[in-house]
Amino acid sequence: MKKFAAARINQLLQLFLEFDAPPSNAEQLLHRLRVFGLKGITKLKLTSNRAVMVSFSGSELRVNNGYLDAPENVHRAIVQFVQGRTRAERHGAQQTILTHPVAAAHRAPVRRPGRARPEDATTLRELAHWHQEYNRRHFGGTLAEIQIKLSGRMKSRLGQYTTATPYGEPAEITISRNHIRKHGWAEALHTLLHEMVHQWQAETGLPIDHGTMFRTKATAVGIAAQARRELRAPAPKALIVAQQELGLRAARRS
Repeated sequence: MKKFAAARINQLLQLFLEFDAPPSNAEQLLHRLRVFGLKGITKLKLTSNRAVMVSFSGSELRVNNGYLDAPENVHRAIVQFVQGRTRAERHGAQQTILTHPVAAAHRAPVRRPGRARPEDATTLRELAHWHQEYNRRHFGGTLAEIQIKLSGRMKSRLGQYTTATPYGEPAEITISRNHIRKHGWAEALHTLLHEMVHQWQAETGLPIDHGTMFRTKATAVGIAAQARRELRAPAPKALIVAQQELGLRAARRS
């Protein structure tokens, strides 16, 4: 019994010494999180993502570099975020995670706004209108109003939802200009609704991914329940008609 007690004390002392200094790499952080109850994660990747501090998919956990030296309550919140069974648990953990100030050295560059074009105003007004309409139809009007941008830099992506950061950068949805030009307005609205499902995930404390919850919600709102979809460019005449209709609708609302 005495030998067992002595061994246990040595284990606790070793654990105390290990936790006396912050983890310095992904392996050490993963070990610490496992001590706090993390299960089901076999790989931890450190990132410099400026928007998403912590995310997970399957058995991989992604954590911003700046969380290596986070205090114990924040590390425990990361575990709770992964293991939480309810939205309330995950949302509470998320709020604790965001209290930790991530040093600028661990953050990716601040968002740089794309160059606006004169014709963007009409398209952005229409996208904002459909965001409001889809919010009412599919989300009960619960989604927050969000900034929508157009990008000429997206080469393969059709759109992107970016979460708000702890540094004052608001959440935003970006749609590819080339996507609208090449695939038409109906497909662009499909992409907008896809990104709104990600907005719904973020605002309800769910992981932002294309997992089970995404697929269930995507099916419910009537869009492709997958990360990527194959698109075909419509006939040129159809594109011209779509752009004319877009201009007429925008003119009626202006």
